[in-house]
Amino acid sequence: MSNEKHFSLRDELLGELVTHIRAFQNAVDGFDQAASEVLGLNRTDQRCADLLAFQGPMTAGQLAEASGMSTGAITAVIDRLERAGFVERYRDETDRRRVFIKVTDEGFQKGGEVYGPLGAEGMEVLQQYSNDEIRLFCKFMQEGAELNRRHTERLRREQQQGEG
Repeated sequence: MSNEKHFSLRDELLGELVTHIRAFQNAVDGFDQAASEVLGLNRTDQRCADLLAFQGPMTAGQLAEASGMSTGAITAVIDRLERAGFVERYRDETDRRRVFIKVTDEGFQKGGEVYGPLGAEGMEVLQQYSNDEIRLFCKFMQEGAELNRRHTERLRREQQQGEG
């Protein structure tokens, strides 16, 4: 009897998929690093600007929660992004004590110059897939994002418990 491990086709396919997911994550991370450098932002500031661009205006507290940062740290991020022309603060019309942060037109323009070509080529790539395949990709990406959110929360809880 041989000691060789016998993997099923499914095991091989799952292993290949995991390899491609990790390569994709690393490629996205590499592009985001290069984009940060071109935009003159650090990665944390860029991530917060992206959250604002994607989710829309937020208060500092909402942005801190969405980014997993402290409110003190997020204030410094907002200050840097504002100085760089990427975001601006504005008061809520109904509650003047509440201040929102939003991406400026200049911020959208700068981001579009960097990310636009990637997005356009990405849309060309997606055109080769059927509607059913795109639905499957959407389901996979949604479930993957939720999986990552759950485990991010788990790690933060474990870290807080270890500190307490």
